[in-house]
Amino acid sequence: MEDFSFNALTALLWANKLITGLVISTLLAAILIQAYWDKVGYFVMRVWHGVPVIGKVARLSKQSLMLDAHGWPKSESELCDAYYSRYEKIGAEDVDFFNKSESYLRTIGERGRRERPFWVFALIFMLIMFEAVGFAYVLVPFINQNLSANDQSWMGWLFAFLLAVASAILAEVTGRAAHKNALISKARHWWENDSDSDRPNQLKELPGIGIKHTDSDKDGKDYNRILARINTNHTVTPSRGWMITTGIWIAIIAIAAFGIRTMQLKSIETEMVGSPHAFAQQNYDSASPFELPADSAAINDQADKQTLTDKMDAIRKASLITFIVLSVIYIAIQITSIWLASIFGFAGVESKTAWEHTHKFSSGEALENWMQSQRVEIASHADHKLSKLQLKLAGRTTTNAQQQAALTTAHNRSFETYVARKQALPGNPQPVAKPASVPIAPAAPVVAEVAAPAPAPAAPVRTPVAASEGLDALRGKDLTAYSEEQLATISRAKGHALEDVLALRAEQQLLKDFDATGA
Repeated sequence: MEDFSFNALTALLWANKLITGLVISTLLAAILIQAYWDKVGYFVMRVWHGVPVIGKVARLSKQSLMLDAHGWPKSESELCDAYYSRYEKIGAEDVDFFNKSESYLRTIGERGRRERPFWVFALIFMLIMFEAVGFAYVLVPFINQNLSANDQSWMGWLFAFLLAVASAILAEVTGRAAHKNALISKARHWWENDSDSDRPNQLKELPGIGIKHTDSDKDGKDYNRILARINTNHTVTPSRGWMITTGIWIAIIAIAAFGIRTMQLKSIETEMVGSPHAFAQQNYDSASPFELPADSAAINDQADKQTLTDKMDAIRKASLITFIVLSVIYIAIQITSIWLASIFGFAGVESKTAWEHTHKFSSGEALENWMQSQRVEIASHADHKLSKLQLKLAGRTTTNAQQQAALTTAHNRSFETYVARKQALPGNPQPVAKPASVPIAPAAPVVAEVAAPAPAPAAPVRTPVAASEGLDALRGKDLTAYSEEQLATISRAKGHALEDVLALRAEQQLLKDFDATGA
């Protein structure tokens, strides 16, 4: 085992520095990609869309010019749909969901908790790794005596890594189980001290309540609200299984490390007793040119033996203390790991989701502002790629009149228009809800009232007729291609009421969808 040392490992890594650099770079890249996968995936998608020849925009520009039900080229709809999925995901949660997430965490008692930082996990893993290396250094020579020094070295590092992984996983699971047991114990304590007449005779596992319905039991018992948000056993009692398992594991490792080191110490002592002159501090036979008398030689031998005995006693005591300290350090590291795991992480079924949607923002308004900025950013990215696709499609020719019209009116199609079209579909949230609720008086009933034999007041009828006549100039135009802001500008320029123009656009969209169904 002479080669099993940090110096030998450093020399090995330096001799293979290219492979070492590739391995370390790959691990760091994997960690960063995993931590920021959402942003990395979106960035890769944008880059792929803009790649010449084989990118998504380049391929879509070569596809057929077939139109969808809304008169858009299918290639443009497919491109916008790739960005709409992320746009919709950003807008899936709102201020109400933020408030419910905070309420969920407060109910279960996890409002101030957070996930374990990566640097804490890395620190504990490194400490356990060092202790495991020390244990493997002693154990490996006894595993297979036929192995070479180099093979024993690699086996030692592999065994140390397995020990570190097993210890870290057990500590993490045990710490989270301890936190969950604390919540169950708290719920049972509140139940036992509940003096109300409607107190249940025994606790039981309740149907789970998620974030969206967290206020459905706001009038219930506090202990029942906790139990409805965590998974428990059928007796609703703390589980000690992982704690017992981890305790046995720690005891076995600590005792085994101490025992193996002690046996190795005994082998060294046996070697010292078998070859005392090899370990003696002085060798009087070789130091003196004269042969000593028998009495003097006996005295020297007795002194050598006493010196060797004192040295062995000192080494034994120092080694035993060192071995005990090493075992105590391993136990302390494991206890620290369990404690860190118990103060980080969550026991609630949806607590981590609630934390992810609240810990980055101080209030619901901050979340709303962030969501708005993200939507604007996604829309700008989508419009940039859409304009590139439209520019490529503009250079193509077609004999189909509808397709040619779609190509010439590309400036009326934007990602904002696509979003409005998607959100107008049944089952999707429609941002322009107010104009749809404005009552519209059809032209035919109004004319019928005027032509009725009974003399009805003319003033209430002329206003909608005049508005309808004033919008006749806009009826021949496709208003569905314009956003609400654009229609507001048009309304001011033409002197129309914005509500009437929006109502006309809603009517055109309805007729267009009706015609698209083939009815």
